[in-house]
Amino acid sequence: MAALAGRDAVRAKNSLLAAEQLISSRNLDEARDQLARADQALRGMRANLDRLGPLLPLSKAIPIVRSQVIAVETFQSAASILTGAGLEVTDAAQAALESSQGGTPLANLLGSLRSINESLAVGATRVEAAKEKVAKLRGRWLIGPIVNARDELLDRIPRYAERVADTEEGINAMITFVGGDGPRRYLFLSQNPDEVRPTGGFIGTYGLLSASPEALVLEKFEAIGRFRERHPMAVVPKADAGSPFRFTVAPFDQSLANVNNVADFTKAGKLAHDLWNGSGEAPVDGVVSFTPAFLARILDVLGPVWVEDYGETIDSENVIDRFTFYTERLEIDPLADIARKGFLSSLAEVVIGRLLAAPSKSWQELAEALGEGFTAREAMAWSTDANVMSALTNRRWDGTLPRTDGDFFYNGDFSYVSKASRGLQRTFDHHVQLRPDGSARITTTLTMVNTRPSGVLNPNALSYVTVYGPEGAKLDAGSSDPPRSEEPALAGHPAHGWFLNAPPYGRATLKVAWEVDSLLLDGPGRSRVYTLTWLRVPDHTGDVLNLRVDLPEGWQWRDEGPPPTVDLDADIKASWTMVRAKG
Repeated sequence: MAALAGRDAVRAKNSLLAAEQLISSRNLDEARDQLARADQALRGMRANLDRLGPLLPLSKAIPIVRSQVIAVETFQSAASILTGAGLEVTDAAQAALESSQGGTPLANLLGSLRSINESLAVGATRVEAAKEKVAKLRGRWLIGPIVNARDELLDRIPRYAERVADTEEGINAMITFVGGDGPRRYLFLSQNPDEVRPTGGFIGTYGLLSASPEALVLEKFEAIGRFRERHPMAVVPKADAGSPFRFTVAPFDQSLANVNNVADFTKAGKLAHDLWNGSGEAPVDGVVSFTPAFLARILDVLGPVWVEDYGETIDSENVIDRFTFYTERLEIDPLADIARKGFLSSLAEVVIGRLLAAPSKSWQELAEALGEGFTAREAMAWSTDANVMSALTNRRWDGTLPRTDGDFFYNGDFSYVSKASRGLQRTFDHHVQLRPDGSARITTTLTMVNTRPSGVLNPNALSYVTVYGPEGAKLDAGSSDPPRSEEPALAGHPAHGWFLNAPPYGRATLKVAWEVDSLLLDGPGRSRVYTLTWLRVPDHTGDVLNLRVDLPEGWQWRDEGPPPTVDLDADIKASWTMVRAKG
């Protein structure tokens, strides 16, 4: 009977681990099947233990055996609790996705979120109960397989608890954001990567979204210039404006269209909020930005939309091309400003309208697409609500630079006149010279190539480029091109700013050298680890990283070292381990 119980325990464990992976990949149907299998195996395990009859209490009287039997019973009980919690939460989530509930899309969403949260609250209590049961096994003398099982459970249960708490926080934030706790109003800002900015692009259009328990309503979407026309005094004083505005030959005002002049959307969002609310407009409770690539992700789920104002069907495949087409109409007709600003306004209004009315069967796929867009920094958000802001920050959806150990690079570009920034191709030659004490010298040469001809959209590519380096780094002024200014550090990353101008069909280069006292991390044994975090310019493709890392004498890579060339169409977060060379 004990052997049968052991086999049931193995089956239950394997099913629980499979369910964990499936839940992480949001495959709820298969996750529930695995949880049901785990539940069945655990019931079989309990039944086999019970079949021991009078031998079970007798075995608990034998000192050496006692701990083992109690441990097996504890694992069965704890695993059953965890399985029950998993089943309850997945059932609630599945019911939410399958039920229309007969109300409005927002009412359905709020009802589903609250139902899931109720299940999460129960799940959190059960996970804590399982944790307490297994913790009682600390200090008991257990044989190999049982002690391994104890340690694995003690390691995993806290992670389950963190995941439940994180999900609860996210759902509560969503309920608040969509007006479930009371009316909210948000400023939506579109970023145009054709006129690059440190968080994505020039803010050419804006919209207003009102949220209440009854409905989400897009009040308006129009060119940002309309706001400036109505509120010409809604600007940042020149003395307080960012470097791109203060250091030009003729300093100019920083307005709502240019709040994102640093690589930190929490600063941009708060500034947009302050400028808006200070203008006399009806106050907003938060700010959300997005790029055309973010709309493409939504269209990939919802399908094509008809944009009545332009007589076109737009889908995920052609949205970027059509956006660029209407941007470039300015080259033919300099007076066609509405063609550039109006298209995104019209498109966003249609897409967001479809998004707000999406049926529940699309929620899971939409949630995944929206999450991927925020993770790629194609969308960013800021809120006056502390709980919402906490959820955004924990998911890195707030558009800030991450705090990281090791090597780090980001270039925040602010284009002054070019509206053809997608035609700018950057190559980064990144040379890292590691020293035995873990310090390093890092030299990066940025070569910017302007691939477009001269014209209205592309007279030149004059930019103010802010380069952010590794935490603790100091600029080697003698080896770097002279910066225009030292910039405020973000998330511990030191920064300096330069002017850079690549003429049409031309190029420009920028050399930045850092000295870092401690770059390497300690690895297992006596190994050392080189990590690299490199953020791409949001919604931009075509940049390339040429990477060279010189090891100290007597060291070698444990496996393959860093690749010599990497496409920067996505962020890089990677690490490589170095060990002492043999012999």
